[in-house]
Amino acid sequence: MSIPLIIQTQEAFEKVVEHLSGLEAFAIDTEFDHNHYAYGFTLCLIQIATPDTCYLIDPFAVADLTSLWRVLESETSEKIFHDCGEDLRLLHLHGCSPRNIFDTSVAAKMLSLEKIGLSSVLYELLGVESSKTKQQSNWLKRPLLPMQLEYAANDVIHLPALRKLTAERLQVQNRWEWFEQMMRVVEQKDYSPKSKETFLSPKEQRDFTPFQQYILNELYRFRDEQAKRINKPHYQVFSEKIVYQVMEHPVVLNDWMNLKGIHYRIQNEAFAEEFRAVLAQAEASAKAQLLSTQKRVPTGQEIAEWQRKSTRYNRLREHVFLPIKRWIEESYGAHFAPYVLSNETIGILIGGEMKLSEINPVFQQSIIREAAQTLNIDISAFE
Repeated sequence: MSIPLIIQTQEAFEKVVEHLSGLEAFAIDTEFDHNHYAYGFTLCLIQIATPDTCYLIDPFAVADLTSLWRVLESETSEKIFHDCGEDLRLLHLHGCSPRNIFDTSVAAKMLSLEKIGLSSVLYELLGVESSKTKQQSNWLKRPLLPMQLEYAANDVIHLPALRKLTAERLQVQNRWEWFEQMMRVVEQKDYSPKSKETFLSPKEQRDFTPFQQYILNELYRFRDEQAKRINKPHYQVFSEKIVYQVMEHPVVLNDWMNLKGIHYRIQNEAFAEEFRAVLAQAEASAKAQLLSTQKRVPTGQEIAEWQRKSTRYNRLREHVFLPIKRWIEESYGAHFAPYVLSNETIGILIGGEMKLSEINPVFQQSIIREAAQTLNIDISAFE
């Protein structure tokens, strides 16, 4: 393959898209920043490999990417990704819903490979060594370094060969139909960002009183607004430690100019005063809502119900689902089994959140039923 072509004009970009629209398949990957160097989820580079050329498209230089989105959404050409989850989330944010996807990481899982990272799969299946040294690069900065460009190109140039080999092995192992089912699930999944109901972590929701939780959430909301305003990730604005300090000892705001770990653009007296106002408003609102300053203690009835559910869960897990999972490991491969019956799926089935007949893709249902029938385990309660 020739030296990668860096695409930085609209005219050159449209020629690339015209070329892609006539192909049966091409490989694609993206580089992005996800709240690491800047606020939000930012597309920084698009890499595309055709049989003879690698294109590195700079979205900061090309103003309108719409024509590429339409090609990605077309069923006529196959788009080869490796571990496309984050790529699809990002593309959906840009209004693009790719179709006709071949994900080589899913193929690796279906083939029961132990390691499914791109560098591991390339080495195991193709003998290609691929460096990941620039994975944590700042892809927002321009110009991109030669090492970054090399890394970005290497993420796609071997995918067509990897697709060919994994597809052949899936056919040989009679797993091609299963793989196709998985790809349909991947394409139909909703990648829209979930609405954020709270900024609190599960631990914070457990460890703080309702009164404290309300104040913490308001302070985190304020931090999020500042992060968005100055285009910096949360951790660069000010830390959780400072939020805790302000909540517990508001007097620390008097020493705002000397505290460590605060972004220079907000380390001023005017911002400290704004912070005081937000804290005061949060405290007043929490008091007005009569939020408790005591941690809630579960009742004896609630504890008994939790114990009953825990006992039932452990019994079903040990005597129904773990034997089924072990059978799948022995029959289809240890690294493939969690893809059919994961711990999460076990929890969902036992908890009644989903029935076995509702699990997608349907080949998972078939294998679980096959295992249960072979082991003479009754799973009718979960159908």
